[in-house]
Amino acid sequence: MNKGAKAQPRYGLFFGCLIPNRYPGIEQSARKVIEGLGCKDRFADIPHAACCPAPDIFYSSDKATWLALAARNLCLAEFRRLEIVTFCNGCYASLLRATEYLAEPKTMGEVNKVLREIQMKYTGVPSVTPEGRRILEPVKVRHFIDVLHRDVGVDAVKAAVSNPLSGLKVAVHYGCHYLRPTSCSTIEDPSDPHMIDEIIEALGAESVDYKDKLGCCGAGGGVRSHVFDLAAAISKEKYDNVQSAGADCIVTPCPFCLLQLDTVQEHFTGRKIPVFHPAQIIALALGVDKRMLGLDLHRVSGNDVVSRFGGV
Repeated sequence: MNKGAKAQPRYGLFFGCLIPNRYPGIEQSARKVIEGLGCKDRFADIPHAACCPAPDIFYSSDKATWLALAARNLCLAEFRRLEIVTFCNGCYASLLRATEYLAEPKTMGEVNKVLREIQMKYTGVPSVTPEGRRILEPVKVRHFIDVLHRDVGVDAVKAAVSNPLSGLKVAVHYGCHYLRPTSCSTIEDPSDPHMIDEIIEALGAESVDYKDKLGCCGAGGGVRSHVFDLAAAISKEKYDNVQSAGADCIVTPCPFCLLQLDTVQEHFTGRKIPVFHPAQIIALALGVDKRMLGLDLHRVSGNDVVSRFGGV
């Protein structure tokens, strides 16, 4: 991003529910990363944002409620002309899917009848085509990884590293909602993703390949809540594959995958493998005080990893 005259905020920070309530260190790390990359003035909070809402709960049980709640969040970003930037795969999928539903005029009208009760209306963001035609575009919903890789740039991330993670072997877990957010949209090729791997390499670490890398963590679709033994078995298979690859840690852009892969390890024997969000591991490489990473709230300690790179 070019430096110079102060730019108007372009991105709206959307942290969802799980990050503030279970892993506030992800939010703290993200804010430090944005500051460390010199683009703090391009990001703004979205006051009064609420649950996305969770796609595998609301969407599967009550689509009308899900869409109204999602549309309310979209209205908050629309009013401020911000692209929503999520730090959670589920939030990303839920809000992006909502914009696709709202592109249908009849659906938009039905939702706006509900929003009218709280003095809101979703229309989309005014834009002008190259031909000069005025149109309304859906509110853009982006994942933080997408913004980092495409807008900020991997080279800029690499240039900001003050604490290279040399020798660290990282197993990247992308997560289902990152790879297949909707039937219409993807962040990158779901069969061959690379963005997080390239960011990890820019930090000086090694992104290791492992068997069934693109497999599920085991928690999605309500499996963790209703069939825990099955969820744990799926997680165990991923854990064994990561361990066989010799990884020092797992990095995932989904806090729900992080929750599953972190907490389920208490049921396994053998070496425990710490799990980080990309914001946390990038913050470590940018020299952020390890106390800001919030690792004390993780079930599996990341202190061994942090201490290798100057952390206390």
